[in-house]
Amino acid sequence: MIRQMLILTLCSLLFAVARSDTNYRLNTSIVPSSYSIAITPYFDTGDDKAFTFDGEVIIKFITESNIHRIKIHSVDLNFNASDINISSGSVSVKLNEANPLEFDKKYDFAYINLESELIAGYEYELSIDYNGPIRKDLKGFYMNHYYQGGVKKWLGATQFESTHARKAFPCFDEPGLKAVFTLIIDRPASFKPSLTNTKIQSTVPLANGYVREIFYPTPRMSTYLVAFLISEFESVTTIKNGDNEFGVYTRPEAINQTEYAVDFGQKIVDALGDYFGIDYYSVDSNLKLDHVALVDFDSGAMENWGLVKYRESLLLYVPEDSSPYYKYRVAQIVAHETTHMWFGNLVTCHWWSNTWLNEGFANYFQDYMTSLIEPTVGAADQLVIGSVYAAYDADEKSDAVPITNNVVNSPEEISGHFGTITYQKAGSVIRMIHHFIGNDAFKFGLHTYLNANQLQPSYPENLYAGLEEGVATFNSLSSYPGYDLTSVMSSWISQAGHPVLHVEVDHANSLVKLKQKRFYIDPTKSSDELYKIPITYTTSNAPNFENTKPSFIMDGETYELSVNLTEDTWIIFNVQETGLYRVSYDVHTWQLIFKALKGTKREEIHYLNRAKIINDLFAFLFTGEIKFAMLYEGLEFLHEEKSYPVWYAAVRGLKKLRTMYIGSETLSLIDAYSLKLIDSAIKNLGYEVNPMDDYDTLRNRMQILDLACQLDHQGCIDNAAAKYKDLKENGKEISPSLRSVSYCTGLRLGDGKDYDFLWSRMASTNVANEARTIGDILGCTADEEKLRSFLVSTQVENSPILTQDLTVPLSSVLANHSHVSLVIEELDKNLALWKSIYPSFDGVLSSIATALHTENEFDTFDSWLSSCEECGDEAVTKAKTSLAAAKAVTSWADNHNLDILATLKGSARIVTSSMFMILSGILWAVCAL
Repeated sequence: MIRQMLILTLCSLLFAVARSDTNYRLNTSIVPSSYSIAITPYFDTGDDKAFTFDGEVIIKFITESNIHRIKIHSVDLNFNASDINISSGSVSVKLNEANPLEFDKKYDFAYINLESELIAGYEYELSIDYNGPIRKDLKGFYMNHYYQGGVKKWLGATQFESTHARKAFPCFDEPGLKAVFTLIIDRPASFKPSLTNTKIQSTVPLANGYVREIFYPTPRMSTYLVAFLISEFESVTTIKNGDNEFGVYTRPEAINQTEYAVDFGQKIVDALGDYFGIDYYSVDSNLKLDHVALVDFDSGAMENWGLVKYRESLLLYVPEDSSPYYKYRVAQIVAHETTHMWFGNLVTCHWWSNTWLNEGFANYFQDYMTSLIEPTVGAADQLVIGSVYAAYDADEKSDAVPITNNVVNSPEEISGHFGTITYQKAGSVIRMIHHFIGNDAFKFGLHTYLNANQLQPSYPENLYAGLEEGVATFNSLSSYPGYDLTSVMSSWISQAGHPVLHVEVDHANSLVKLKQKRFYIDPTKSSDELYKIPITYTTSNAPNFENTKPSFIMDGETYELSVNLTEDTWIIFNVQETGLYRVSYDVHTWQLIFKALKGTKREEIHYLNRAKIINDLFAFLFTGEIKFAMLYEGLEFLHEEKSYPVWYAAVRGLKKLRTMYIGSETLSLIDAYSLKLIDSAIKNLGYEVNPMDDYDTLRNRMQILDLACQLDHQGCIDNAAAKYKDLKENGKEISPSLRSVSYCTGLRLGDGKDYDFLWSRMASTNVANEARTIGDILGCTADEEKLRSFLVSTQVENSPILTQDLTVPLSSVLANHSHVSLVIEELDKNLALWKSIYPSFDGVLSSIATALHTENEFDTFDSWLSSCEECGDEAVTKAKTSLAAAKAVTSWADNHNLDILATLKGSARIVTSSMFMILSGILWAVCAL
């Protein structure tokens, strides 16, 4: 899709550069060595201390130059000059009498002004007594609650990544400033022992009804990894090899849902330790590894060293109620967070500009390692259809940033850098390098990197040096003279975008001409980036889709390759999509590939390459490189296709295409075409779950039926509606893999009572991923009164829509385009209420703008935005940028309408003519009798 017009892109880039303010950085000469942090929480005490906490922090540090001022991070913490003490040995350091303490709320700093200088090289101790709120926004030190036997239970949890430690204790809150942390937690005596990064060292009962727990010092680590939990949670805990503690903690009523996490979690930490050559527990004897399922958690999960936190739906799994997706998702995210114990915790990016050093490896190993120890959940394929496809989508825009992004300073910019480029694109580049240098060199290089940089902040150059050691040890680049690991990998890390490889085959002379250029979804864009591309290919002469070792490196704009070819030999590049590049062929080569796909040897072409062909064809359609007729021909083989990844590529492409034509008369033809394609898949898969179905079959049926029912496929609707009715009237549970489509169909065909039925089911279920499944589809209802209530359902007392799911109602309702006008009407009518629900209005307005498709909708919302004084200038600006992108989508659809109509109507005439001939033959035969 065309996402940005040139002028808007330039403006947004200029705006991004202009707002990148380096004053958010500490730029301090102070180097902390240790923290002691004492926390005393007060929950529902019924007095003015309720939901606040007292804290004391003691920081030991040196300064590398003489300074008159200590600059430290602090947000919403209360202290004054009398609460501060500074000393060096027995010598006290006095504060400046006239101006001892200043707070800069814009930059999150407290300035402690001194009467005399701190001297470079001396160790100092800074202590601050303070208090603060136990927050409600799931940031810093925040409150949670749940019900147990009808009784409300409170807990206190933390989420410090990336800039929220400063909301729980004054600190030097940057990842490069590592230190050792000792935590002291006073908890109510009725609570279970608190949890932090390390084991409990000692326990002391206090006279005030609290228990003080002192924890062992942590390894040297960053502030964002400090964590604690004060609760009544229970656990399944195992102790291996004497002192190696592993546990999964949750609210007591969900403790029976932890079996899968306990089993997989222990397997993955052992497997990763073996792969990286550093046993997790060997880092520090007082480290343990606890995984905690929280009722309400802002991130999907967080890799705090020794105390990993998750949303319940991403750690707890119940086979009877959880869809197959969640079995994969739990394994994937546990693997992701456990990988961080090495990449992120043991070795940490020096600054958030290189977040990929943490997240790129976690993204890669979440699926790579899961595929090795839990192969039944399809993680190996997700490396492509999950990460690579997502990377393409984010990286094809003209405003895409490099993986290493130096324009990252403010908390907002830091948060924004935790996205697809940092996770999926970086993970895909790491996967490409793995295939490039081979497994032996890769493993050795990672071990070298981790071992050399453990407990230190790191830079990309440190990683390259480690991998170069692996390459040298195994001589793994001997086939590529003149190339080194650093130059190849850095060409992908330091510049934005990815290439498309144009392939032109001269069969007569057995010559293949290659040309690379950066791929943009907007065809008006161009630039001169060149990438060092590891090239893989195979031909129909001797098809080999298992060899993913690159044949050569292409670093120039063009390359000529001699290959033994005949006139009917196909050639396919990027084997198993191990490289991060799209591939476009000349027309004759496309025709040869299409012929092979429709032939009896279709499966000689690896299913990931069959999927790639589809995914690339859709991309080339959206960028205008091919006509719809070519895509149409390229998809014909789907009538015989059974592979889940191949259908995944097709379904996502068809959904994107139909989204572009919402509000247009062409949509009905696209839907009819899509139904024709998927009908054979429905016949092959059926509507019922078979006990012998594997993971791919279950997920394939899920995605096919989801699209089929959206397109009003009668068999799908009848079957899904029957299942829903049987559940509602007879209590017969629906197979987890079919619940989403059945629930949505029941809502579409039903009324307000059906909404109430599923709302009640969501509110009463004890299984978090079942609750999330229902929340995601409640917007399917056609009852306008229920839609209005759902949009503000977080305001319902004890609402099952939690803070972590704040945007779920809006997204669910906007998923149906017919609800757009109702959303805008409710926004206008209840603006004050909506602003009280959403802490930031940016995403709300942009989500609505993105859902619009007609000129009338554009004009109405544009006018509303211009008149909304309460919305805020930045939110309106972002929404208008999203509105322009939505208009560009509609413009693309208008420009390509005739092309698509010509193909689809031509196809309809062919089908009609063929059917007429068949019927004529039947009638002639009958008459002849």
